Order: sequence, then C-alpha cells, then structure tokens
Amino acid sequence: MEISLSDLKRIITTAAELGVENYMKAREPESDIMKQADAKRYLSKLGIQPYMLHKWAEQKLITPIKTGDSQNAPVLYSLVEIKQLIFSLQTYQMIR
Repeated sequence: MEISLSDLKRIITTAAELGVENYMKAREPESDIMKQADAKRYLSKLGIQPYMLHKWAEQKLITPIKTGDSQNAPVLYSLVEIKQLIFSLQTYQMIR
C-alpha cells in the first residue's frame, strides 16, 4: 500500500477537524443533532445516496436517536458521527 503525501495531509487535517467537532459535541451536544431529513439532505449534497443512513444504522455504524415511543416519533442523528463514518469510509477506500 502506498499513499501520497497530499492524501496523508488530507487525512491528518480531516482527523484533526473531526477531533475538534467531537470535542464541541461533548461540550454542546444539542448543536450536533440533526433531523433525519436534514441528515439525508446532507448526504445528498455529498453525492451519497440518502438510503445509506438507514443502512449504516442497521450495520450499527451510526446510532439513530429516537425521540419518542410512537412509530412516527422523530429520528435524530449526530452530524459528527456521520462525518466520522464518511471520513473512515473514504480513508478505507484510499488505503485499500
């Protein structure tokens, strides 16, 4: 496996940025939470199919937050958790 210096720089920079975002999530958890529809829009903007949100949740790669007991209760997601997973997947693809 060989990785370019620019790819390594991007990995390190993104990891540091995600570390800061994770710290901010711990300090202000409510600022990190987004509705399911917003999470799907975020994925779409990145060129990722929105159905991946459910697939990742089923695989326990991200944790949905159900806000109530009813079937129609809103489902929320952590933006940092989604970003970390996307970064992990991109890095995995890069080093394969």
